[in-house]
Amino acid sequence: MKNIRIYITLVSIALLFSCSNDDNGGGTIPITSQNGAPAIPDLVFPANNLTCTNFNLEFDWNTVTDPDGDEVNYIIEIATDNNFTTVLFTAVTSETIRTFNLEKGITYFWRVKARDTNDNESEYSETQSFFTEPDASIDILPSTPQLIGPTIGARVSGSTISLDWETTDVDRDTILYDIYFGDTNPPTLFSEGKEISILDVAISPNTVYYWQVVIKDNNQNASIGQVWNFRTE
Repeated sequence: MKNIRIYITLVSIALLFSCSNDDNGGGTIPITSQNGAPAIPDLVFPANNLTCTNFNLEFDWNTVTDPDGDEVNYIIEIATDNNFTTVLFTAVTSETIRTFNLEKGITYFWRVKARDTNDNESEYSETQSFFTEPDASIDILPSTPQLIGPTIGARVSGSTISLDWETTDVDRDTILYDIYFGDTNPPTLFSEGKEISILDVAISPNTVYYWQVVIKDNNQNASIGQVWNFRTE
């Protein structure tokens, strides 16, 4: 009787291992990974509640990354209500800018989302609104700020540095500058309403700094420059 019990136990163990190997392809449990959606874009221009006097308006938002390294396209929507029940303009683009020819005297709402090559989509960005003046065609936006120094990617030393740029306004409007500066990208607002196109800032060693200039004239037009960067030693 004892031998019979031992035999039954050995057979049961053999069957258990046999079933485990058959069910899992030799005992290996397959691991699958889910392709993720891209990050949510941040809107840059036109800024929220801006009054624009230019109809042919360039929309700008930040580049986003995809967790799986997939290529990313952007879907932009422009509507006349914040629920986007009436979408007037929409486009799919691989760029982070898009220009639309708008109508005068209208409040617009806009948003952007990202989509990767596997059709995974981010949530929409926050919604921002702006208004186009009825006489928008009589004024021209200031030119986009042009970098003087420090040059992009430059390595600098010291405890302070001068951020230097230039621009023009064909209407000869009064121009003010908002400067965004810091060690994060995008940088945060550092100085607002500055009247001259140079700014001295304190810096620390072994740091990458990012900065950006927004130009505003007295007709509430605005031009946004690209994000520049430099590194301290």
